[in-house]
This record gives sequence, C-alpha cells and structure tokens, in this order.
Amino acid sequence: MFRASMFALVGGLAVLAAGSNGQEPKKEDSPKLKGFLPQNWAKIGLTDDQKQQIYKVQAKHGTEIEKLEAEIRKHKADRDAELKTILTADQKKKLEEILTGKSK
Repeated sequence: MFRASMFALVGGLAVLAAGSNGQEPKKEDSPKLKGFLPQNWAKIGLTDDQKQQIYKVQAKHGTEIEKLEAEIRKHKADRDAELKTILTADQKKKLEEILTGKSK
C-alpha cells in the first residue's frame, strides 16, 4: 500500500512539474521517477528508459490498487465483526483472553 501511495505521489509530482511553466518539458527536463522493480528484474539489464516506463505503469495502477486494498480491508473487518456476533459472551471473553495473551 505504501508503494502505491508513493507512486501516486511521484506521478502527481511529475505532472505538476511538467505543467508548472506552461511549456511542454524537454526529455532531459523531465524529472526521473523512482520506484521499485519486480523481483529479479534488476538482473536482466533494463535500460533507464525501461525502468522509467515500469515506474509509470506502477504509478498508473497504484491508486486503483490502493482503493481496492482499502475495500478488501473493510470487507474483512465487516466479516470479522459479523463472525463475532455468532459467539456467546463467554466465548467472546475467552477469545479476547487468548488473543491478548491474558488467558486464565
């Protein structure tokens, strides 16, 4: 999730920097994006241009992935809350003791 936020931020900054003076930036004036490469991709001889393309793709999808991950976390929390409604008061108490390590 942090990575997705980082790419969204970096991508947004790149857009702001590109349009800040009202002129289309030259290739050498464009800020370089930073990010991460998938595992083992650094070993295959990527060019700087390929790395920049990879970072752009990650930034493009990062925001949507972050939204979906937040939705998944919400569904899991809702599920867990609903599951706990099935338990009796004593079972809830025992479960809490087990989870906090304060079992008797």
